[in-house]
Amino acid sequence: MRRLERIIEVFNAAAKGYDEWYAQPAGQVVLRTEAEMLDRVLPRGLGAEVGAGTCVFPSLLSRDREIVCVDPALGMLSLCRGRCPHLLAGTAEEPPLRRGSLDFAYMVAVLEFLEDPGRALATLRDLLKRGGVLAVLFIERESSWGRLYRELAEKRADPVLAVARFVSLGEVLGLVERSGFRVLRILQALDYEPLTVPEAEPRVYEGVSCSDCGVALVAAVRG
Repeated sequence: MRRLERIIEVFNAAAKGYDEWYAQPAGQVVLRTEAEMLDRVLPRGLGAEVGAGTCVFPSLLSRDREIVCVDPALGMLSLCRGRCPHLLAGTAEEPPLRRGSLDFAYMVAVLEFLEDPGRALATLRDLLKRGGVLAVLFIERESSWGRLYRELAEKRADPVLAVARFVSLGEVLGLVERSGFRVLRILQALDYEPLTVPEAEPRVYEGVSCSDCGVALVAAVRG
């Protein structure tokens, strides 16, 4: 079985549990924090969430934005009704969208599961208008969160994490730049013990200033 087919099968089977995690206190904190990171860097206009999963982000980002949600796992998309007005089945490597049509595109914990990340980013570059923004939010492999997730993956304790390929900030920066983008901003967040509920809302760091943040976001512009 190809990697893509296996990943789609895993996400279809995990859709309900994946969605329910964001309704739990720890998941709600992560959702709000990651949405804040995205809101800081995405322009207004027409855009796409690529690898949208169960579409938990669009309602938090939809002010002055029209968002198309793309995902290859139909089990995930089936939970998107009422959350995203525009649903499309498709992959990051071959999204069913017109070239040069988007003001922005973003991915949240998607890069880790792509069959061909370089091809996917090059394709997204072609979908963006000149000056359009790509935001890639990912789990930082070298953080406490990344180490825990890798441990769970190695133990096969979580079927989704077991098929992930975790990446570091340096690797993502190199991949983005090789795909024809110019990096604009780097944000980091989740500087607390993984999967817990912090006492206060997590801080979002600008630049590479957090020594142990669980997620990072690279915002880049099409040249």
